[in-house]
Amino acid sequence: MTPDQTRLLIDHLDENLRSKATAPPDDIIANDPEAEKEWNYLSLAVDAIKDAGLNQQVAAVRTAWKAGQAADASSTVPGVTTKSRTPVRTLYRYTLRAAAVILIITGSTAIYKYLSVSSASLYDRYYSSYSLNTARGAGDTDLISQAYNAKDWTTVRHLAATAKPHTNQTDFLAGMACLEQKQYDEAISHFEQIIAVNSHAGTDYYQDEAEYYLAISWLARKKINEAMPILEKILTDQHHQYHEKVMKMSFLDLRLAQYKENK
Repeated sequence: MTPDQTRLLIDHLDENLRSKATAPPDDIIANDPEAEKEWNYLSLAVDAIKDAGLNQQVAAVRTAWKAGQAADASSTVPGVTTKSRTPVRTLYRYTLRAAAVILIITGSTAIYKYLSVSSASLYDRYYSSYSLNTARGAGDTDLISQAYNAKDWTTVRHLAATAKPHTNQTDFLAGMACLEQKQYDEAISHFEQIIAVNSHAGTDYYQDEAEYYLAISWLARKKINEAMPILEKILTDQHHQYHEKVMKMSFLDLRLAQYKENK
């Protein structure tokens, strides 16, 4: 990973530290395993800092780091290599890493958090049933809605499989029925189908619901690496129906679970 790439990662993290959620720099981490690992680790550090309320202290380090960058740039002369300036560029990064280590491994509460947090525990914490009536204004206007509101999950799945025409609503209700019955792979297939249909048709019917519950399904499958990009996308989209719900999630716990599963 080059020094310029490191700088870009740090700039993204600085925005997050100041509560300006930004999407991860896919152009850097998509094809560089080292950069992806560094991004995940530093993101964990940022969330640990937020969780402990140390934003202002670390912001002071950031200011000092930027001043060091400016001084370093002004003193650059021909023949001075990028490598010689690396310690200045990485001061903030190592400060974040040190903060993460201290905050995560110090104290019995942190130890308990490390031992107990996992994709499965996060699924149990954040999963909530979908209410068809309040969320979509749908009443008992058709058999599948009636079965869903009656929590007859097997009938919901059967009716969805034989429904004509097949719609995003039937796929979504079938996906939720699968979640309720802990058939996570089938739920994932239904939610991904909705997203694919919307992408092809240029529509957004049940898009937000499908994205959120797809992420939740990946947590249930203990594949947090699949869930995180979706949750981060929702977090950066203030108009997303589930933005506020995702805002209330502990991204420290999510990244800690991701760190554990990627070890």
